[in-house]
Amino acid sequence: MVGIDKLKKIQFLKNLPDSILEKIGTIAVSETFDEESILVRQDQKLHLVYMLVSGKIFLNCRAASGKALTLDELSPGQTFGVSALLGDSPATFTAICAEECEILTLSADQMVQLFEQDYQLGNTMMQEVVLLFKSNMNKHTRQFLHSLATHPAMAQ
Repeated sequence: MVGIDKLKKIQFLKNLPDSILEKIGTIAVSETFDEESILVRQDQKLHLVYMLVSGKIFLNCRAASGKALTLDELSPGQTFGVSALLGDSPATFTAICAEECEILTLSADQMVQLFEQDYQLGNTMMQEVVLLFKSNMNKHTRQFLHSLATHPAMAQ
């Protein structure tokens, strides 16, 4: 069980009412991982939602050429793996601890059970999922446009 105060440190959860956080806290697990721990491997089915309390995590992917690329560097308060809530969803990244990390995890199966028991909780949480996906899409679009603008082939 994880307390409400710790859950409120997570951007994904901070605006939720205490009544919902109490329910989430009953299934949340807090764990500490060593530097270089691999939390998720690319193409692995996601079962957990991960929320970083302390430390730093790199989200990497392997390009078709075989080269490893860093997609994102996560700092405390950030969340990844929320697509686990959508069912059979393979990871599009490998998540590696860049230093010792404290991470809260939520079982996707247990979260779906909560959604089925409490439709208001499910609706509220899925609105947060949509906001997180929108934020990530906006960030990745800006990164892509910057890459295009600075690519030598695009020079005039």
